[in-house]
Amino acid sequence: MKNNIWFHADDFGVTTGQSERILDCYQNGALNSISVIANTPVLEETLEILNRADPDKTRIRRVLHLNFVEGKPLSGAENVPDLVDSSGYFDKSFFRFFEWNYGKRGARRRGLVRQIKSEITAQLRAVTSVCDYGITAIDSHQHYHMIPIVFDSLMEVLMEKEFEHLRIHQIRIPVDPATPLMHDAQMRRGVPKINWVKWCVLKIYVGRNTKVLRGRGIESPVFFGMFYTCEMKKEVVEALLPAYVAYADKKDQDLELMFHPGNLTVRHELLDARSEELVAFYMSDNRSYEAECLKLLSRDF
Repeated sequence: MKNNIWFHADDFGVTTGQSERILDCYQNGALNSISVIANTPVLEETLEILNRADPDKTRIRRVLHLNFVEGKPLSGAENVPDLVDSSGYFDKSFFRFFEWNYGKRGARRRGLVRQIKSEITAQLRAVTSVCDYGITAIDSHQHYHMIPIVFDSLMEVLMEKEFEHLRIHQIRIPVDPATPLMHDAQMRRGVPKINWVKWCVLKIYVGRNTKVLRGRGIESPVFFGMFYTCEMKKEVVEALLPAYVAYADKKDQDLELMFHPGNLTVRHELLDARSEELVAFYMSDNRSYEAECLKLLSRDF
């Protein structure tokens, strides 16, 4: 392939042990890209781990994983009251943001946008001026950044003088092209129904957001990972990767494969251990299967 293939791990930085397990997929496999969660208590320690593995910052693409899903906001709960619960933890679902995008108007929308921008600013500062991760791209936990009220807020923050020096040249558009999947009936039938639903919702915003990014000279790699989110096992990737490579080559774009290889081992390691959904997400055996897949893949596909 003439462009880059990013074998990417989401959710880097929750704990030092989890981050080391993710980087094992770089040291012993194909991993060459990570996205870091900024609102963790071990942000500085996990940067040190990352820099030991990639001291010149050229072998692993570094991405900010914007997070409105779990943990506490870096901007302070008092500054983002609509985004948190009474304990100061993020608690608003993707679909709550989706509803806000269409239902909030006037002063209420402006107030919500101020809160979203405040938290985006705080998370950007965390991985730039506080701990310099050398980020060149941005995505988000559970893809909240695709919703216009978040996406537009992110674009506005990136234009502020404080961040105009950043070389953000890629932002994820997390919608797999369907064409490669259509060539394999068995793999098409294997896509979980909930992932089709997510794909359809996110696809609503692809044209709009891509147009804005192109106008600002920001690229979006071809994406492979929505249909089989948390199911990126060896048999899945081997079956579909050649078609996605061919598609990306035809489009003359990079290709990003999204994995979640970093499992947690005990409940208290979570940023919000109260959530059964997050417990299942971080402690799933599928994370081990995805890590195994990364270790069996070649970077030179």
